[in-house]
Amino acid sequence: MLPSEKLRLLISKLYGIDLEKYAWPEELRNVIFSLELDKTLETNATYLGEIYQYGFNIGHCGLTSRYLVRGIKGAKLHYGISDILKGTKASLNGNHAWTIINNVLVDTTLMICIPIDKMAELGYVTERIISDDSAKMLSEYDLYDNDFSEMKINQNFQEELLRINR
Repeated sequence: MLPSEKLRLLISKLYGIDLEKYAWPEELRNVIFSLELDKTLETNATYLGEIYQYGFNIGHCGLTSRYLVRGIKGAKLHYGISDILKGTKASLNGNHAWTIINNVLVDTTLMICIPIDKMAELGYVTERIISDDSAKMLSEYDLYDNDFSEMKINQNFQEELLRINR
């Protein structure tokens, strides 16, 4: 089970909601996992699927969502708040990023797809929609490579990704 799937189960249990019914369909999962990373920035992995194996997408919702915008036609980058992620290591206040594709919210942290009419019910609030040109830009400061380095020195790295403080 991938770290994102474990986190999804923990949050489902914590809030008494069934997030499993929103789990990515296999086709979307395959598309996302096959997206290529920018090799000028990332040296430890080639595809997004490798990132998910380690859970490095957790805490990099903006970066991971940017790869979706770059690789999936029509994807729009949103920044806002996700109540169900409040208290997680990477989102103490619920700050979050996701994409909207064909009227479906695609959450790259929890690996879920939510119809946009369910966003408010599940605690997703868009604060900003990022322009297409800006959404496709990557930063040399927000890299998965940093997590590869941290994982080597922190034996509890993956366990900490699943910690929720309420």
